[in-house]
Amino acid sequence: MLISLSRCLILTLTLSIPLLSKAVHPDLIQTNLTDLHYIEEISKFRSGAGHEFYYDATFPFGATDSSEPPSSMKHYLSPFDQYKDSNGTNDLIPIYAPFTGNISRVTNESCCGHINKRVEIQSLDNSAYTLIIFHINLNETYPQIYNDWPAHLWSAHLPDDSEYETVSVIAGDLLGYADLRGVNDFDIAVLWEDGVDRYWVSYFELLATAVEDEYLRRSVAIDELTISQSARLAEPVTWWGGRNDDDWVLLLTPYRIPAIGSIGFTALGVSILSLGVVRQIKSRC
Repeated sequence: MLISLSRCLILTLTLSIPLLSKAVHPDLIQTNLTDLHYIEEISKFRSGAGHEFYYDATFPFGATDSSEPPSSMKHYLSPFDQYKDSNGTNDLIPIYAPFTGNISRVTNESCCGHINKRVEIQSLDNSAYTLIIFHINLNETYPQIYNDWPAHLWSAHLPDDSEYETVSVIAGDLLGYADLRGVNDFDIAVLWEDGVDRYWVSYFELLATAVEDEYLRRSVAIDELTISQSARLAEPVTWWGGRNDDDWVLLLTPYRIPAIGSIGFTALGVSILSLGVVRQIKSRC
């Protein structure tokens, strides 16, 4: 009886830990950022992919939390080869608003000789969270420059666009397309303010269950997409500009049958029965 009770306690505590850590941030992400069938792999939070992106004392619009070691506290989304680099375009892979909110800033970015946008969207449900989308071909519905960084900090400062329809977005709205001309990926980051400080947090800590299920169907456990601060401190990034496979999570090709529900289980059952029949026939031959 004592052994059984201790096992129950251990099981209860084990199951409680992920729930407690998940509850730190709300489930703001109601719609996926893009169509996942285009995406092959995603970089981890605190990875060494791309370039350094963490606390920067010279940049007053980012995180004020200086406790983080050097890393990339964003996520890069890398499509399959036929959609990027020399095959890349800026009008194919869609980018949707993952939550309802308001565009708070649009600035110009440049890469590989092309101009695109960095867009910041503040959540309407919780204004402490701002999503940043990098390298997007932004729909003309929205301002092409809006609340640009001050000229004394940003030499490329431009005045606000005066011709646009709205800065408001609803979860699922098409914002534009990822600009993948000559590049491997596009990227996202989330800034969270707790009333005192600002922190970079993982986009994947904010997923609603339905959105998380889309990743599970591609065999991705959400916890895989974050490197802990302690792990990053123990293994500092020394490979900037290079490739480290441990920085990335591969999305496996999904099966065509639904992963959940009676239809999925029925299809799986039929497949198993069919396989059994085939094996029986072969064994008789």
